[in-house]
Amino acid sequence: MSAAPWDRASLPSPLIPLERTFEGFLDLEWLELGSESVHVRFRVRENLKQPLGLMHGGIYAAVAETVASVATVNNVWREGFIGAGLSNYSSFLRPITDGVVDVHARLRGHDEREWTWAHEFRDERGNLCVLVDVTIAVRPAPIPPA
Repeated sequence: MSAAPWDRASLPSPLIPLERTFEGFLDLEWLELGSESVHVRFRVRENLKQPLGLMHGGIYAAVAETVASVATVNNVWREGFIGAGLSNYSSFLRPITDGVVDVHARLRGHDEREWTWAHEFRDERGNLCVLVDVTIAVRPAPIPPA
């Protein structure tokens, strides 16, 4: 895919240039953006770590919410809806301190108002390190899609 999933055919144009947003700071590489699955990866950097050298737990939560939000909006914005985070639950199984983090998300289910995604974070050796469940609230868009 690309460094960012915004190609106007699948998602609305960002209101703020991506490089100036939190998503730009995360520097995710988008490998797949499907209706029921997503695959991204990113490199561990010093500014993503806590003082003890481990990846900060909030980064996993932020990446998962970003992935779930983009994937949900990809599914609903053409019908005049947007998505926003409703809940975010992380389980930390083993630390990641360096290398590339591989993230796979799959849609667990949805109805008209909520979409729930399950994320698996793996280190570059393939070890399962973090599980994150995110629920996205779906609401009418304030501005209709162009």
